[in-house]
Amino acid sequence: MTKPRQPLTQYRALENVAELLSWETCAEIVELSVSQTRKLGDPDTGRELKFRDAIRLDVAYRQAGGTEASFFDVFGARLGIDTAVSQPCSAGILVASGTAAKESGEALAAAIEAAGSNDPATRQRAIREIEESVQAFATLLNKLKSQAPGG
Repeated sequence: MTKPRQPLTQYRALENVAELLSWETCAEIVELSVSQTRKLGDPDTGRELKFRDAIRLDVAYRQAGGTEASFFDVFGARLGIDTAVSQPCSAGILVASGTAAKESGEALAAAIEAAGSNDPATRQRAIREIEESVQAFATLLNKLKSQAPGG
């Protein structure tokens, strides 16, 4: 079973990047073994990714077709800034709104499915979907706050 990772953490960011690129590709980028790279994505190990490696992973992720910069979004959220620097303001809000709507729908569907099931995997999937929804809404909130008067 996959270990849950909190939204807007480096652990979740690494997991998102690895889903697109693969753990093997991530390991090559950070110049570590696959095992060591996976441990960087495990919140229970206490290990942390180097800043330069986070940048390298974000660049590779975007080059592979990823639409965000996962680690940059984590840093931006911690600083309370809008991380959609590559998109015009209204476009960034529209993209974030669409993502939040999609993720919330998936989260609700998974929660309803989990309510009628005793399967731990179904419940874990619902938890993950809800965490992804929370992250999507946090991103949307940051974009809106950064464009509010005085924001």
